Amino acid sequence: MRAALIGLGGRIQALYPHAFKAAGLELVCACGSPEREHAPEAGLPPETKVFPYSGALFSQAEKLDLAVVCCAPHARVKEILHCLENRVHVLCEAPLCASSSEFETLRAAAAERDLRLGVLQPWEKTAAWTTLEKALDGALLGPLLWAQAQLLREGPAPDGGVTAADGCQAFAMLLAAVRLAPEALCARLTPTAQKDAPWADAAASFLVHFSGCDGAVHLAAGAHAGRARLSAAGAKGRLDLDGDTLRLDVAGLPPEVVKLRDSLCGAQTRPELLAAEMLDFVREIKQELPAGSSLRNARHCVKLLKNAHYSASLRSSTVPL
Repeated sequence: MRAALIGLGGRIQALYPHAFKAAGLELVCACGSPEREHAPEAGLPPETKVFPYSGALFSQAEKLDLAVVCCAPHARVKEILHCLENRVHVLCEAPLCASSSEFETLRAAAAERDLRLGVLQPWEKTAAWTTLEKALDGALLGPLLWAQAQLLREGPAPDGGVTAADGCQAFAMLLAAVRLAPEALCARLTPTAQKDAPWADAAASFLVHFSGCDGAVHLAAGAHAGRARLSAAGAKGRLDLDGDTLRLDVAGLPPEVVKLRDSLCGAQTRPELLAAEMLDFVREIKQELPAGSSLRNARHCVKLLKNAHYSASLRSSTVPL
């Protein structure tokens, strides 16, 4: 399949060409953003045509099958719609958009043209996540009562804060464990936003209410090392995936500690996991997977992110979803 890369930069060009190659996709063209006068070409295959922005790409490039969108979050909705209007399937980095209304607009635009829309969630292709899912699929814990996701990031908070950078993955981890629709949310972002200034939180805590179950999410920058953790407890037992170590304590079985070959942390920087996501998206395009498979919990993640900032602005009031 012929593919385009929408959005360029050092991280993107270091990862995505390898991912396209591993997935067996032909990266025929790429573009920067309208703000760039010249799109950088370093790291791209020599046969990849580079355009300054997507308008030039779609006006000059030959027929494309799919596009991977990894531009700045504020520009993604516009770029995704541009791709769909040119009848190209779209796979996008998370978060897909900033609100439920934007999500429904994107989904409707894809459905209207019988195109596929998906979100990259490469942590779900790790050995750690596969092992965790087997435990959850086997209902070893019984009905869940509590779950918690935690992401720690090394170094200072990124531009825009940790919620914007890591919230989508953390919420997706929680939702994939609980497997219920969220009903309410309360959030605390630290430090809080200053008047007329954007959020730039270095730490954030969220309590998410589900029917019969509660969940928590904790995000923080400034840790000595990156870390991903997911814990869950049910009527029959509990599990804890901490880095590359899975601990199981299930009724009727001896406690078990399993050392895994990887963790959920840093999955976005592993080309082979991005390639696995791309291959699943191709299977969806070919109708080998159900339509919408690549969106998974994207709609709920967008709603939680949007309402996290709203709850924090109301002194951590609980917001119905």
